[in-house]
Amino acid sequence: MFSIERGKETIRLRWWFLLPLAVVLLITVSLLVLTIHRHASEDIERNAEQASMLAEHLYQEEIDASADMLGAAMEVLATDSRLRQALANRDRKQLLSLSTALFSELKKKYSITHFYYTDSNRVNILRVHQPDRFGDVIDRVTTLKAEQSRQTAYGVELGPLGTFTLRLVMPWTAADGKLLGFVELGMEIDHVLRTVQHIGTAKTYVLINKQFLDRKEWEAGMRMMGRLPDWEQLGEVVVNNQATEDLPKNLVGGLQKSLRTERETKQYMETGTAAYRAVFLPLKDAAGRNVGRMVLMLDVSAQVQEIDALTRESILVGGIASLILLGFFCWLLGKVGRRLEEDQHLLRDLASRDGLTGLLNHRMYYLRLDEEFIRRHRVGTQISLLLLDIDHFKHVNDSYGHLAGDKVLKTLSELVLHSCRALDVACRYGGEEITIILPETDVAGALEIAERLRKTVEMHPFKLGENKDAHITVSIGVATSSDLASSSKELTDSADHALYRAKELGRNRVECAQPIPASGKPE
Repeated sequence: MFSIERGKETIRLRWWFLLPLAVVLLITVSLLVLTIHRHASEDIERNAEQASMLAEHLYQEEIDASADMLGAAMEVLATDSRLRQALANRDRKQLLSLSTALFSELKKKYSITHFYYTDSNRVNILRVHQPDRFGDVIDRVTTLKAEQSRQTAYGVELGPLGTFTLRLVMPWTAADGKLLGFVELGMEIDHVLRTVQHIGTAKTYVLINKQFLDRKEWEAGMRMMGRLPDWEQLGEVVVNNQATEDLPKNLVGGLQKSLRTERETKQYMETGTAAYRAVFLPLKDAAGRNVGRMVLMLDVSAQVQEIDALTRESILVGGIASLILLGFFCWLLGKVGRRLEEDQHLLRDLASRDGLTGLLNHRMYYLRLDEEFIRRHRVGTQISLLLLDIDHFKHVNDSYGHLAGDKVLKTLSELVLHSCRALDVACRYGGEEITIILPETDVAGALEIAERLRKTVEMHPFKLGENKDAHITVSIGVATSSDLASSSKELTDSADHALYRAKELGRNRVECAQPIPASGKPE
């Protein structure tokens, strides 16, 4: 029972140490994996931020470069006196005649798609690109800015079909400073979007806020571009029809969630084996209104796969290292536990056994005898007790010294142990007295064992060192449990009286206990 409890205590010791260690290791590995994942994700974010800044820079740079090109073309037109005169005279036919060939050349060389002549009251005289439309008042922001400042103005404006057009408006004045009207050149910004789209592996889309569009006109424009219009696809925005490709359906759901963040999201949109990081850039028109957003769908598949692989490797390496560490500490704790068990066993021996003879001590004698009496009351068997004492032991100490006496005691104890049965219990009662508890043994059996032990001792040569031998004899008192000896003390007293009688009758003999009279002396 004690061994089982000791084993349980060792197991509890291991759990008390290994469980917190396992938790610490788990937290450490988790923090390591999270740190690696965070740094890798931050790399993706930095790349996305750089791509965003580059896209914004390229967009504005392309717009400015295109505006410069429109401005250069406008300067050339402004030097044509015939065009100036025709604008001053509001001569629509003359303007058309002079501008048709010019527009064809500008469209071919510079992709200019819009060419306007407007009078000083902003009433359109001629759309060279659409001659049949004229007479309406032009109130676009670029024209109003040119009117107010009397200087060239340019900017990107959203058309009714959902297209973005870069417009440059120059006020033409006479020699006396009188305003003759306005000339406007414009071009679609498809080339700008294509330039931005070439950033890495980005897919670029332009989303327009629905509040600036007419649904019927936009749907008609989409059909004219050969695309199927889907007004409800993205909630409050639609995809600009100038995109080089349709928005993949498997990206629509992720894009809808990303739009809620207004500018950008750190979530990845996965489509099969590909993963994209959405970056949003606001698009402002010439009036400064946020009319839409440019979406860069950055392909981060390789980085995400690398993060996943790195995470798996970190978990694997951290797990293996943790298991090795736990195994080492488990082994170490087992070793410590065994050492503690050995120390406990040694302490128990020191507390329960005699240091010289190795027999159970006086305290353990009464404890074991009490246990046997408890068992006797339960099963009804007899208990016998032998109490032996070395004859003339003082003579041995005086003649050969106390070390020799110790040797005699130790040798005698070994003889006693070899003579005992497996169920017998040998104890050093005190001094040179030794007791042997004989469970389940009656008087006859006890006398037989005692006599055999006496003869064994008598015939055994005791080595005292330096080629000196001695012959030792013992006197043995035998007592068996009965109504007069029904406790540990009574049985011990009976054996003690029997030993006393053996010594009185000449020693080197076995005597059995007799009833003890009231005087305390055996009859």
